[in-house]
Amino acid sequence: MFPCKNIKYAVWGLILLIILLQQGFAQDSLHGRKEIDSIYITDISDKLALRIYGINKFNKFSIRDNDLEHEIQYAPNNNLNIGIGVNYKWFGLGVAINFPFINNDDPKYGSTKRFDGQTNIYSRKFVIDFYLQYYKGFFIENPTTFRDNWADSLPYPQRPDIITTSLGASYVYVFNHRKYSAKAAFVQTDLQRKSAGSFLLGGYFSLMGITGDSSFIPAEIQGQYNPELLFKELSVASIGIAFGYSHTFVLWKSYYLSFTFIPGIASQGYSLAFENQTDNKSGSVWAGKFLARTAFVYNSNKSFVGLTLSNDSFSSDTNRSRAGSLNYYVGSIRFFYGRRFDFSWNKKKGL
Repeated sequence: MFPCKNIKYAVWGLILLIILLQQGFAQDSLHGRKEIDSIYITDISDKLALRIYGINKFNKFSIRDNDLEHEIQYAPNNNLNIGIGVNYKWFGLGVAINFPFINNDDPKYGSTKRFDGQTNIYSRKFVIDFYLQYYKGFFIENPTTFRDNWADSLPYPQRPDIITTSLGASYVYVFNHRKYSAKAAFVQTDLQRKSAGSFLLGGYFSLMGITGDSSFIPAEIQGQYNPELLFKELSVASIGIAFGYSHTFVLWKSYYLSFTFIPGIASQGYSLAFENQTDNKSGSVWAGKFLARTAFVYNSNKSFVGLTLSNDSFSSDTNRSRAGSLNYYVGSIRFFYGRRFDFSWNKKKGL
């Protein structure tokens, strides 16, 4: 499903990511807490943190006719998973489980099979996001755009044949790492004592494939769309740069309101397959990306509770004529509660 001739985008992206990751961890281990301004940040990663959390991951896409401003939107049947997690120093691990009695809406939204691996690495000087996703089974989120008599009590139009596969990663350098801590708001291994922000600079790569048994545009409305948008397979590969800003507002000493906005631009290779295989197309375009991250958190020495939202969106023309565009969204919503405990491995060992 991935465009093989554009795998070079991912290869170069992975090489660059490994180099930046190695450099970043080397600098962190050399300087450690020395580069923290203690008026702004307190490192509490040496406390053992246990948490319970709920998480809802999403993977959505839409196809838009730019001339007629028509758009069809697809989403999987998302699940709310409940899990437990632990953080100690540099180590963090969470395990979440899907409970069927919570997610019992298949008759309305259809059944979705998935593998969704998303992880975030927060260092003192950089943030890395990585995801690997496979989804099979989607429904149309906006059925009223082509079915005037549709009511919310009815099942949504479903496409169990649609499969999406995506792989991507991004690296962002934090310039003001002495005063601003992304860890405080998003993994709670720091305390942000005073409001602070930082400009961010980084790069990213992504591979994505979407395939179905027939065109993604429903047969009832195909006459309303540009024929160039009636494809049934789409593969894209991107590599690009991004620049943005993040700020955490500290309210009443322990409450954080944090916002991150990182727009980017990439060189993207694409390929399209139609039901009539002779019409297949490929090419390259410039593509946009926007990462948004929000957190509302209470964070103290003993406990923490909050809500975080991450949304990584991509937008690109599906052909050089710019007749249509693809919008793709990857992200998660997480809520959590946790407690901290004083813990020393050396003391436990009697050293």
